[in-house]
Amino acid sequence: MAWHAQLALALALVCHATAQCSGKSDACSSNPIPMRQFNVLNFHAATCNLKWQLGCTTLNDRGVLEQKPPPYALCNSGRQPSGLVPVDAYTLALQNNNFAPGSAQWTLHGLWPGSADGVGERNQPYGCLNGEEFDETILTTFDGLLNYFWPTNAKFNNTMQCFILSEWMKHGTCAVIPGADGTAFRLPQEDYFRTAFVFANEFNENPALRDQLLGNVRLDDVEPLISTGCVQCAYLATVGWTDTDVASVPRMSGSCMDQCFDCGDFWDTCPPADLDSTVMLDPSNAPEESDSSNSNSRSGNGTASFPLLDFAMPAFLSSENTSPWEGTWRSFGAEQGGSGKFEFVQTFTDKVLIVTTDSPFPQTCTYERRGTKELVLRCGGGHLEDCLVQRLPDIGGLETAFLACNHTGAPAPASFQAAMDTKGCGNFLMFRCKASTAACSFSPDAILASKPTTVAKTEPEPNYEPSPVSHLQPGIAGAPRALLGSWRSLQVSSGYEKGLALWNFTAHGQASLQWPNYSGRGVERYSVSHSDEDPSLVYLASASGTITTCRFQFQYQPVYSYAVLDCGAAVDNTKWAMGRCNPCSTFCRYSCGPENDFCGAGSCDPVESVEAASVDARALPSLSTHTRAPRNDRHDWCTPEDSGCWPTKTAIRKLEQALDPTVPRLGVQWHSYPEPQPAPVPTGSIHDQSFYGLGSAPQGLRALYYYEDVAEMQRPCFKSTDSPAVWNAASDMCKAAVHQNEYRNWNPFIVVFPLNERHVVAALKFAAQHRLCIATAGTGHEYNSRNSCPTGGILIRTILLKDKSFVPTWGEDRALAPAGAFRFGAGSTFAEMHAFSKDYARVVASGWCSTVGMVGFHLGGGHGPFAPSMGLGVDNMLEIEVLQLSRNARGQPVVHKKIASRRRNPQLFWAMRGGGGSVWGVVLSMTLRAHDVPDGGLSRVNVTQAGTFCPDSRKFGYQWLRGMWARFTAWQLGLNQKVSTQPGFFINATQYAKTGDLCSVTWEFKFEYFYAGGQAEPDYIRFRDGLKDVLQAEKVYEQNYKSAYEYLLSMAPDKFTLVPLNPLPAPHPPSDAATGSQNSVFVSRQALENKFASTMMDVLDICVNSLKNPDKTSPDPSGYRCGFHYLYTSLTGNLGSSQPGDTAISPGFRSAVMLWNARTLTTQQSQDTVYKLGPNSYFSESSYVMHNWTARYWGEKTYEQLLAVKKAHDPGNHFWCHHCIGDNPDDAFGDPLGAAA
Repeated sequence: MAWHAQLALALALVCHATAQCSGKSDACSSNPIPMRQFNVLNFHAATCNLKWQLGCTTLNDRGVLEQKPPPYALCNSGRQPSGLVPVDAYTLALQNNNFAPGSAQWTLHGLWPGSADGVGERNQPYGCLNGEEFDETILTTFDGLLNYFWPTNAKFNNTMQCFILSEWMKHGTCAVIPGADGTAFRLPQEDYFRTAFVFANEFNENPALRDQLLGNVRLDDVEPLISTGCVQCAYLATVGWTDTDVASVPRMSGSCMDQCFDCGDFWDTCPPADLDSTVMLDPSNAPEESDSSNSNSRSGNGTASFPLLDFAMPAFLSSENTSPWEGTWRSFGAEQGGSGKFEFVQTFTDKVLIVTTDSPFPQTCTYERRGTKELVLRCGGGHLEDCLVQRLPDIGGLETAFLACNHTGAPAPASFQAAMDTKGCGNFLMFRCKASTAACSFSPDAILASKPTTVAKTEPEPNYEPSPVSHLQPGIAGAPRALLGSWRSLQVSSGYEKGLALWNFTAHGQASLQWPNYSGRGVERYSVSHSDEDPSLVYLASASGTITTCRFQFQYQPVYSYAVLDCGAAVDNTKWAMGRCNPCSTFCRYSCGPENDFCGAGSCDPVESVEAASVDARALPSLSTHTRAPRNDRHDWCTPEDSGCWPTKTAIRKLEQALDPTVPRLGVQWHSYPEPQPAPVPTGSIHDQSFYGLGSAPQGLRALYYYEDVAEMQRPCFKSTDSPAVWNAASDMCKAAVHQNEYRNWNPFIVVFPLNERHVVAALKFAAQHRLCIATAGTGHEYNSRNSCPTGGILIRTILLKDKSFVPTWGEDRALAPAGAFRFGAGSTFAEMHAFSKDYARVVASGWCSTVGMVGFHLGGGHGPFAPSMGLGVDNMLEIEVLQLSRNARGQPVVHKKIASRRRNPQLFWAMRGGGGSVWGVVLSMTLRAHDVPDGGLSRVNVTQAGTFCPDSRKFGYQWLRGMWARFTAWQLGLNQKVSTQPGFFINATQYAKTGDLCSVTWEFKFEYFYAGGQAEPDYIRFRDGLKDVLQAEKVYEQNYKSAYEYLLSMAPDKFTLVPLNPLPAPHPPSDAATGSQNSVFVSRQALENKFASTMMDVLDICVNSLKNPDKTSPDPSGYRCGFHYLYTSLTGNLGSSQPGDTAISPGFRSAVMLWNARTLTTQQSQDTVYKLGPNSYFSESSYVMHNWTARYWGEKTYEQLLAVKKAHDPGNHFWCHHCIGDNPDDAFGDPLGAAA
């Protein structure tokens, strides 16, 4: 059968009910069982027949003949064909040979392509589509190599031909590696086996490689995880190898072998390659060998023929198999602070490290090895430091390594990138000559013939504007993009003893060279151009017009990159080893300077060139609120009018296939209590179903929805003038994108519903490739349209990521979570979280609304019924798992998975705890602190009082309210940490137009609060009776619950509906007169005591005045300004509440006693009333229109710190939302395209 016909038939079958995906790989015409003689998903029927014909069979336990080795399942646990699963990495299965005399010490069991979603033998790519049928000549061609490297073990009673045939059919047919263009390249059958032999040979011959892959494991059967780049490295060694004897097997190149350590020991630390396992064999896409050690190579980065792996954190392995520890390395500081002027020499002898330097800090320490990547230093006075020593890819004839020592006594950082994010860590980028490199004079002798007599701080030239060097020269004006920035540099050949230099290449085509520690040497200036044919050729022209040709080689690393600039012997500068921070990285900022405002990618203002290395907000960099740097907030989003980037239907279908569209997505269906609601109910939804019943089909939601007609995307989905019947009949696309308050009728072009990490990665890469604005949403409860983009873009809905587990002991710090922790998937609602936590007699500190999603609540701050006693949402976060998007040095999109906690990526963790949602990446999961249910349970009190706006002094009239607010204030000020309230004050003015009588205007004060304890406690009784006095109420409704979920079961399913309408349609779009949502303010204890009661009456006076004189600019049809008010004390300002200071929320949020949300005020009215009570508003509950929003949400200083972290973790500004970190601070009205124009 032709492959395209086979694929069409396979896909047709897959589109049927998923239960029909079944069968094993022994299904072919030679199977003696008639019912198993055909399966369209067995893509290698000819090889299957060959196994039967060769007698590769045995009797199973039931006496039935079956193939041997046993057949594999054609479908994974998700009912997907195993032959369509993409390849993320490989398992190199090896055996310590004690069964085959004369064979290698370590023999192959297999080279197995694997999936990040697989576990053991489950859910792996097997028998992949378009893989070749087995070629029997392999057995004769490679007879000697197979018997030496891949022998069979007699105890399994198997033959070589049956074993190797099975290995190829099951695994070899799925073998793909990164090709020349970065996409998957299928290994031809012969190359697959040759690649495996190279691995086996290298493992036996290279003890350093063996020790690195095995670590401390010493078993007879080992299965280290290796990256696809590592397999590519082995494949490259086979290029040109045609012999078949053991002695001829080539060795792997040290220039790429470091990629073999990208994965570590576990899948969760291994970057998924997501290579298509079904590609056709295409020799034109074969990766090409690159000689990174040849300084005259045309390849500027030494790996230009295949994509650099941005996750690379290789272990400390010498490319030439010399001692990885002993020897002399020259280095400089690779962190923002310290070591910025000095050159260091680290000399490792057997157990002693000697550091010589032109700084005042030479040192001699003894060291002990701790594993393959760690050292423990014992320096003067017995001071101990844990250090990471990590080998990096070679470059330009130099070996490169990284040394990071934690000065605080804490454990060594886990990686190069983590070291940059670790406070108190001394980091060094180290170089030494490769033994094979000729004319490398990087001598281990003393650094300087004569050291400076004094070491003084050299001030930069004040207000100096250097004259640019201008001349006629070849090539393209300016430096290559990767060369831009400030580079700490060491001379490699002649002049190596001169100390640390600083090369600075600006975006204006200028370069300068100076020695920070030797100001007397002056500054050398050049103009720069580069070859249009070979960007690695750089031309430097001096002021005299002399032009020097240099070769630039570049090696990207996620935080700190390094390079070699080889200018030859023609100038005194000769050859340089260089390192610099990546563009605008918050981990390391010195690449930005007064002469360079680009830093390699995008803008980076000099005022932002400061360190932001501490998780403690008080220690973060201070930027004046009066000197905000100019910004570049314009967006480069693709629009439907740009056919060059807008996704085609073919591209969308390809994305859909990557999302496993045949797998059921049933996670949003709901039936009735006690089942927890998995998603919110939109207004008027039939049978209280989420997404207006979109997920109620037998297969649930689809993997992807999109607008086939772009014109439909630009029309509003849900109109307030329509009825619920119309809303329930909306298009599937409208239902898939449904979310709260769509202020500007922005609809996403594509909506995806990922089921796992791999799906999110596919969506992110797709978005980057097409320059789509990326929005994220779980439940869609966000008040201010932060789930949508102005140009359509893509909406990634994480509502189906609902994994959950209980962690009895939080290993990072038990004191943070004495009752354990819960790990929840990003799509979890509070209803689901409380339902799960009750099974462990625990409670989580949630919000008030049962169907609000976990992620947005916690990122924005998070107040709720348990906050005063258990902390805000940000206080309860222990760990975040997030996918972020960037590009590698070749401009290709790369997705990074990061774990953020107090010890891992602490800056990111600080920023995400209060920095708001949607802009840090796509959150996969959160780990939250668990709490014991308070003794006595959870008690709820509900009191309601009502009255009128009658202007006289009658009871419950307008004047009575003045006294009530005073009593209310006194009661609130006395609350302790056990009480959390959510009172709502509602005004009904619908009858006023008919009567003109203020007595027809009614109010209702619905007062609900929680008490963390039992109803017999004295404080419970005191607060309850006190509230009765405040409201002069007679009836009080009281309940006590053994769990939070028991309380949720008392709610109506649609109590917290999701309203998908535009709150401000024409003729009242967002403006200062129609601000939308609610004007919120955090009220301090002092403001509550002295100003709240009078301010509340001022706001009610605005309502009364609008009744008498309707305001035509009001979005209320009657022109009134009489919205409702919520007056939460579900914060951490109560007496006895804990107020930790290690989060990004504003000071006003942290210390507030009350959060006041006021509806329908204008901007000016808010400034005259509620905003005078405090400087800060709540990110998650505020008005859509807000001036000076950066200050009101966070304060200017904190916002600048958050912006620095945002730029470091999302350098391409891929993630955007309205009034979030990185949005235009001058756009008050939420119109980014109009503001940019």
